[in-house]
Amino acid sequence: MEAWDVVVVGGTVAGLRAAIAAHDGGASTIILEEGAIGSGGSSTSVEGYASSLNEVNYDSHANDTIVVGAGECDEATVRHRTAAAFDHLVEMERWGLVLRRAENGNPHLTTGLGHSTARIATTGDTTGREIHSILEEQCMKRSILRRGDTQALKLVTEGGMVSGLITLDVQHGEMVAIKTKAVILATDGLESAWNGGSGGTGLWLAANAGISLSNMEFVSWNPLCMEMYGLELPFAILNDGASVRSASGSNIEFASEGGLTQASQTILAAGERCVLDARVLSRGAPVWYADTSERVSSRLGSVMDESVIPIVPQVSTTLGGIPCDMTGAVSELAGLFAAGDNACSGFHGADIAVGNRMLESLDGGSSAGAAAAEFASNADYSNTDAMDISLSESASKFANLLAGDDSGITRGQMANQLNTIMSEAMGITRTSTNLSSAVERLAQLASTPITLSDESSLMNTELVEVFRLEGMVTAATSAVTAAASRDESCGSHQRTDE
Repeated sequence: MEAWDVVVVGGTVAGLRAAIAAHDGGASTIILEEGAIGSGGSSTSVEGYASSLNEVNYDSHANDTIVVGAGECDEATVRHRTAAAFDHLVEMERWGLVLRRAENGNPHLTTGLGHSTARIATTGDTTGREIHSILEEQCMKRSILRRGDTQALKLVTEGGMVSGLITLDVQHGEMVAIKTKAVILATDGLESAWNGGSGGTGLWLAANAGISLSNMEFVSWNPLCMEMYGLELPFAILNDGASVRSASGSNIEFASEGGLTQASQTILAAGERCVLDARVLSRGAPVWYADTSERVSSRLGSVMDESVIPIVPQVSTTLGGIPCDMTGAVSELAGLFAAGDNACSGFHGADIAVGNRMLESLDGGSSAGAAAAEFASNADYSNTDAMDISLSESASKFANLLAGDDSGITRGQMANQLNTIMSEAMGITRTSTNLSSAVERLAQLASTPITLSDESSLMNTELVEVFRLEGMVTAATSAVTAAASRDESCGSHQRTDE
């Protein structure tokens, strides 16, 4: 049975940064990715990176974050993250990040939703992807092992501590037990429950281990999503000449002091279809949005500088998740850490300001990796009894799924039902009736068996999706229950029946 000091679940920006910090802290470290190696960068943010670079100190950044968070932020975490923002930006540039530059040579900072001054640094429309690529290079330089097509299925615990993980080697169809002293959960959030696909592994791993997820009623809405295709458009383009307009031609103005939810509400309040008009950008700006232009062209069949782009708000990620402190440590389970979109450190609160998501990933990942390495240096591996029991239980479930009958629903049907429930009950506005109904529907969905069309154990991606969907229903239930319990509107949780 293999053993590692620190196991990082998720090849996201937060996961890669956590692995780097854990390795640099002296811990033997491995990264487990659900898809192919590098697939964790598919959900990287287009919002840019927030830093108080041109300000006397970080106080204004911290205060703006707290205001947008609507009273749900942890002030100590907010001040720690915003104070560290400059150092992380310098580190990224030292590692090769090429930012847009102002005439004076400093990074070109733009304004963003939730900020009282310009503090968003970008590489145009590829900031998240560029940062992810740079972190991949740093992992390679450190020879950090990354294992793809590995689905984490269960956290193994013993005596109130993490002792290992049960995983599925998708390519070979084998269950693999991994002993570890510390686990860092750094996967994406639960946005797939609304948008389709699968995700949220860190959330349901923690929930199934007995961790009570926090603030799951709060989500991040991106108001600039390409209708029907889900493509998230970069906010920075609004500072380069693009504008949002209603179908009747009137301009839609976003309040600078509001977060992403308020901007999304503004779009919906227009009462008609809205579009992003990027046909005329500032001189020299189009080159920074070449990737967006290409993606829009492939979907609309026309170029961005000739056609307007239909947009709708869409859930970008969840703001709640695994409760942890600013170091990523989860108090309910020793040796467990969380970072990035699946973590709830108290940084965002009830809504999010543009650029703070990437800051949370970098500082949260770095802090979690360092803390996990320190924890591992003072911990011992547990015995294998709990690992053997968990491995046997997971193997039995694996076999039962493969031997199932045709009495259930298909994987696609379950995914569609989950998306429908979450979209209807957990939209920008919510009601007690819809939330109560959603709780019942999710309970029924959780008890519904899934029928597999592929009975092979090798490279059975359908089987993997079943594990993920079951976990997503668990996390979605936590989100809906939390929303039903919060009677008053707060940030991204807006009740119309309060």
